[in-house]
Amino acid sequence: MKRVFLLVFIFFLLMLSSASGKVVDQVVGVVNGEVITLSELNDAMPQYGKANILAEGNPLDKEIRLRQARKEILERLIEEKLLQRVASRYGIKVEDAEIDQAIERMRQEGSMSDAQIKKDLAAHGFTLEGYRHLLSVQLRRAKIIDALIKPDVSMAEEKLREYYQSHADTYTYPEVKVSQIVIQVPPEPEPKDWEVAKKKMERVLQGLKKGGTFEKMAALYSDDAASARSGGDMGFFAKGDMIPILEEVVFNMAVGALSGVIQSSQGLHLLKVTDKKPGSITSFEEAKARVMADYYQEEVTRLYAKWLQDLKTRSNVEIKL
Repeated sequence: MKRVFLLVFIFFLLMLSSASGKVVDQVVGVVNGEVITLSELNDAMPQYGKANILAEGNPLDKEIRLRQARKEILERLIEEKLLQRVASRYGIKVEDAEIDQAIERMRQEGSMSDAQIKKDLAAHGFTLEGYRHLLSVQLRRAKIIDALIKPDVSMAEEKLREYYQSHADTYTYPEVKVSQIVIQVPPEPEPKDWEVAKKKMERVLQGLKKGGTFEKMAALYSDDAASARSGGDMGFFAKGDMIPILEEVVFNMAVGALSGVIQSSQGLHLLKVTDKKPGSITSFEEAKARVMADYYQEEVTRLYAKWLQDLKTRSNVEIKL
């Protein structure tokens, strides 16, 4: 009799679970009474570049990475839910068209097809749907910052000079001597143009692996005739003289170092730093435009972090992970 009762009870529980369509889920956080579950946390992995978190490594490494990723994403989901309430209060919305425009800019700047975009996103742990969600979160945050944070940034001269003095190293501009191998593409390249450029750059890399010098490869393959004649040597550059995407790389390279392949609107670049010159600090007046931009961005970041922490303190936020 007891066994019959037990079977009936189990059957009842199964039917109840089936009828509700829900399985008991672990609660990992609560934001103003709104629950965040473990399954929601796992579903958010592709929205924050963590879809490949378990792709490689031994079981222990995977478990450690998974725990770290879950903690990071939980913080982001808490922020996301807090910002949703703020956006609703102030009538701030993100339209699908804005996300479409952001994706289109990425397509045009990288000269990528839809398939290439999906492949590139997958390599960075995103799905296209997840990346669209992340863009919506970022756009909502940006609109909130524009409305509530930026108006409070003080751009007083005294503040700017204090910032300039405390960041003197930032406004000291060294020069770097750079050699380049560039495989150019047309002004409005098609996917096939990039494929041709990539194959040519692969021949360059193979030549270097087999012992060819950078100078020889530049003379043989570089499409910049002026520098190719001198083994790729382009002379010295100060900050602001190069394409930003290239400048960001070369000023962080050691003398003799070789960059990876860099894609710009002009084509594919391989760079080598051959010399460096120490620079002298730029005066406040000369650097003022950059000081203002740097200070403004740093202040916005600082004020937003403080605002968000105050918002969390005023809200009912519980972390159960």
